[in-house]
Amino acid sequence: MAITPKDLTPRQALSRSLQMVGQAAPRELKRLALLNLLTGTGPSVSLFLGKVVIDEVARLVDQGGITDPLAVMLANPRILWAVAIALGLNLVVDAVDAVGSSLFASLRDRVEGHVRGRVLEKVAFFNDIALFESPELLNLLELAEKGLDRIQRLAFIIAATFMGAFTFIPSVVVSGTIGWWVPLVLIASALPSIGVEIRHHRKSWRVEETQAGLTRKMGIYSKTITSPDYAKELRLFSLQGVLTDRWHGLFNDLFGRMEQVRREGALAVMLWSLLGGLGVALPYAYVVMAVIGGRLTLGDLALYTGIILQLRRSLYILIAHTGDIYDVSLATAPIFQLLDLEPQLLPGTQRLTTTADAERAGIRLDHLSFTYPGSDDRPILQDINLHIHPGEMVALVGENGAGKTTLAKLLCRLYDPSDGRITWHGTDLKQLDLEAVRSRIAVVMQDYARFPATLRENIGWGHPPKLGEDTALATVLAEAGIAHLPATLAHGLDTPLGRQLEDGIDLSGGQWQRVAIARALMRLGEAELLVFDEPTAALDPKNEHEIYRIFRAIARGRMSVVVSHRLALAKLCDRIIVLEHGRIIESGNHDSLMALGGQYHTMFTRQASSYTTV
Repeated sequence: MAITPKDLTPRQALSRSLQMVGQAAPRELKRLALLNLLTGTGPSVSLFLGKVVIDEVARLVDQGGITDPLAVMLANPRILWAVAIALGLNLVVDAVDAVGSSLFASLRDRVEGHVRGRVLEKVAFFNDIALFESPELLNLLELAEKGLDRIQRLAFIIAATFMGAFTFIPSVVVSGTIGWWVPLVLIASALPSIGVEIRHHRKSWRVEETQAGLTRKMGIYSKTITSPDYAKELRLFSLQGVLTDRWHGLFNDLFGRMEQVRREGALAVMLWSLLGGLGVALPYAYVVMAVIGGRLTLGDLALYTGIILQLRRSLYILIAHTGDIYDVSLATAPIFQLLDLEPQLLPGTQRLTTTADAERAGIRLDHLSFTYPGSDDRPILQDINLHIHPGEMVALVGENGAGKTTLAKLLCRLYDPSDGRITWHGTDLKQLDLEAVRSRIAVVMQDYARFPATLRENIGWGHPPKLGEDTALATVLAEAGIAHLPATLAHGLDTPLGRQLEDGIDLSGGQWQRVAIARALMRLGEAELLVFDEPTAALDPKNEHEIYRIFRAIARGRMSVVVSHRLALAKLCDRIIVLEHGRIIESGNHDSLMALGGQYHTMFTRQASSYTTV
């Protein structure tokens, strides 16, 4: 059964986004709230002080006979106090704006670091690897990455919403003194725009959501063009135009769909904004007529005109951010779907112990079948019965697609069987502590990792407690046949590997493969099971035979599974398992299988002849 993300409503996603922002930066949010309280209420106070100055000046002008305006102003405490407070308030607001920018940057960075850290931890500690092998879950990862960018915007939206709210509330109170109906008319005329904004953001996100696979494919082409892994063949086969054309085609397709949604949204918002303009015109005309009729003063005209426009501005700040908040709630849902994702592979709790019972000792596969999660195809493995005894070296051979690597993944418990079971010393693998099981397995996979880290770390991470033990590192380097490697590097064991690192160098394919082998050798002290999946694929025949000798030596006394197309290595194993279409069709040692004259005989004869034919 495939791993399926849980559905989340926009409201649930928004609630969890706000909680996460609050958890990430509570101190910055409190400070921003206080700053925005000051900057939000400041304009209303300034308008009221402006009214006081205008009314007082108009009164003095009406009295006439002013010969020394400066003396009159200095002698009028109402004007002096109003001007002084207004100027002081403007200076404070300007200073607070600079502080607010710095505080917002801190808020944004804290939120980004907190949320990205949670996502990275979830992905890193996800027990099975279905997360990386299912298109649906890869699309979820792509959408979650977009959500990380949006949740940073949520920090800005919260700050701006504080500002809009603290501007809106005093504006409503003051505009209500004109008439109780004024704020109601202004709010009612703005409400349709909120619905239009929400509908527009819903359409935009639906395009992004449905095109996640397209976006991921664009990322694949982009990485192919920019990655050093493809640089040589890209140029030698003149593939630059092919890949850039594909990227541009995908981009234009995605951009065209988004642009259509944006045009439709902009037109709808513009039309409803005209209605909002009529909502402003009515109270404005009412104030002008009241001043002409003598019911209000010129100061009232300045105050109420400013308040009406300020209320409208604050409303549109809130409207715009209502749409943004809805957009964020849609975009952040994949983050929480990812965080809520439960692996199918659940860790057991039993300790791993050895047993003296020969029948139960070792690893046993009983009627094992496996189909990749979410796949409707036939099973990759069907009714596999196999007992790997302690100290036995078993080779898995077969044509491509026979299921060899999949079986190796199951033995490492990267997946659980779809049917049947695997037991380790008589205990079902599902019941054993997952970390303990994996600590007893040393692996060299065919797609081994090339960590962007130092040579010491690339080897020592096989068993981190010995990372600083140069003697242990030198021993496994020698066993892997690259004892000389540190001496050829500028910084020895501490040389960065990988061109993407500063002062980093790259190794040859064969050297990287030996580093991967050395990494596995670091765990030999604890390992009971060795798994080698195409361990000599990047080696020439001379070095291949040397590695065969190393494998045979280190496998002594341990359960070992070798997946290889190179049947010369299989020849050295105690038992050879031949797979075809996910089933075991032959089993035995080299001599017995050659005498059988079946599939193994055909494969070995064909491969042997290719070495002797000139």
